[in-house]
Order: sequence, then structure tokens, then C-alpha cells
Amino acid sequence: MKKIIFASFIAVLIASCVYASVVMTARVGFLTRLNTSEEEFSRIIQDSSRTTGWNLLSNRHELYGVKFYDSLNQMLMAMDKGEIDEAALPEVVAEYVVRNNPAYEICCMAMTRVPMSLSFGFRKDNPELLWKFDRAIKEMEDDWSLPEIQGAYIYTTGRVKPVTFAKFDGAETVKVAVTGDMPPVDYVDEGGNPSGFNTALLAEIGKRLKMNFELVHIDAGARNAALLSGRVDLVFWYETAANGAWTLDAPEGVILSRPYYSWNKFFHIRKK
Repeated sequence: MKKIIFASFIAVLIASCVYASVVMTARVGFLTRLNTSEEEFSRIIQDSSRTTGWNLLSNRHELYGVKFYDSLNQMLMAMDKGEIDEAALPEVVAEYVVRNNPAYEICCMAMTRVPMSLSFGFRKDNPELLWKFDRAIKEMEDDWSLPEIQGAYIYTTGRVKPVTFAKFDGAETVKVAVTGDMPPVDYVDEGGNPSGFNTALLAEIGKRLKMNFELVHIDAGARNAALLSGRVDLVFWYETAANGAWTLDAPEGVILSRPYYSWNKFFHIRKK
């Protein structure tokens, strides 16, 4: 009997070690963070002593091998090819991808100690445009139109809809970078039409400011270069700390608007 118990214990221990080794070799894809490297980001998410900033709290948070990708499509293609095992995405983005692609499934959840937020990114030498956007976002918070747009475009089970923009004769035209890398938040559909929450929000801001927008489609990794070179005037920026205390994704020269959407859950997806 003792031999049987001992053998069972050894079998469980071996199985646990095998499972641990499998988990420890998990390679996880993330959209490119512009203010940190893959190596530094990997150290940050493995540091359980951190009480602010990025600290994933799932039972796998010590076990990631991190790989950055400049677009969601690149990351999913890498997973299809076996270059990474999982892709880490904000909760609503992961749910959208899985809902619209039966080849993927959600495999685990992680949380951040400090909520992540979406903001608009501007050049540091353009504070006036930042001020206009902050004023419009605050107005939309106060009159409840912001949560209404969130409900219509983020918390929906259908495919996101293309957004149309009002045109104002003689008004200022602002160039805006759209990545399409966070459906249903920031999305460009199969026909090349900007869709989803970010562009719906932008369209409403345009109406309030009597401002025209020209949308420029870029990869996530090109956001900083497009903004600082003057190719665009603002960018949909993401994953900044909601309290403004830190960010892994806002290089020198970039200033951020007040947040307009926040989350603290990340889902990891993988191929079935």
C-alpha cells in the first residue's frame, strides 16, 4: 500500500513538473509598447512586488515569454504559425476576436492593479488641440453621451459598424491615425472603413468642435513616428494608467488627453 501511495505521489509530482515546464515555456504576444522593450516588459509583468503600474495577477503571470507585434493581424498570424502560444488582449477585444473567429478560444484571464485607459495622443507642441479634446470629452461625460457610445460600440454582440463623419465647410481639418488593432474599440473593417468605438467617439467630438477629420490607417508600432513626424496630428493611444501615474506606451514628446475608456482585465486567447 505504501508503495502504491508513494508511486502515486511521484506520478503527481512528475505531472506537476511537466505542467509547470509547459506553462513556463508559454510565449505570449502583445501589441507593441512604445516606451519599453520586450525584455523590460517581461520583467515588469513577472515582478509580483509591484503595487502600481502593470502587474498581472493571474496564476501564470510569472511565466510569460513576451513578443511584441506591430498589429493584431501580425500577432494572430504568428499564433497560427506557432511562433507564439497565446495572445494577450483587453477583455472586450479578446471576446470580439473569439466571437468572430471560431478557430480561437479564451484560455486564461489576467488583471492589472491599476486600470488601463484609452486616450488621444498629441504632440507636446500642440496643447491647444489637446485642450479642445479634453473639453469635449468632459462635456460628453457630463451629458452621458460618452457611456451611450460605449454601450453602442463596445458592449455589442454584433460586428462593429462603419462610422460616418459630418463635414464642415471651411473648418479646420485634423489628421488622425487609426490602427484598427483593437476591435471593437479601434477597428478598420474588411472594406477599409474605420469603424467601432474610437471613430464613433471622434465623429461626435468633430460635431461638437465643428472640426473635420482625415483618417490615416497605420500599424500600432508606427504611432509615435507618424505623430512626431507631423504625418498625423493625433493618435488613438492605449494602455496608459487611468490615474496618470505611469505609462509604458507614451514616449517623450507625446501628451495624452483625459481617459475616455478604462479596463483592468486581459484575456489570453489561443488556437483551439
